[in-house]
Amino acid sequence: MSMSGVSVASSKSLQLEATQEAYDRAIVMLNLVLIEDTTHEDALRTKLFEVMDERNELGDYSTLDLHTMAENIEGNVDQFLKELGAPRLEV
Repeated sequence: MSMSGVSVASSKSLQLEATQEAYDRAIVMLNLVLIEDTTHEDALRTKLFEVMDERNELGDYSTLDLHTMAENIEGNVDQFLKELGAPRLEV
């Protein structure tokens, strides 16, 4: 493998790890909200499983896609919680 190939693979590995961490934070946030407020339990569980499924598929995406997903996941979960009227808990 050329040095360029190693660099691209390393970059994707680092971005994958960063994206997984962003998803992990979103999953923890949803779990914390579920613990604190069961008012919207079904919707929260549905969103939680959706986010967990997305996280499990991250290896299938390009580095650019991963970067975009990492930037968007927490904002998407925040917007979801806001629409439900559920509290956003800091992770």
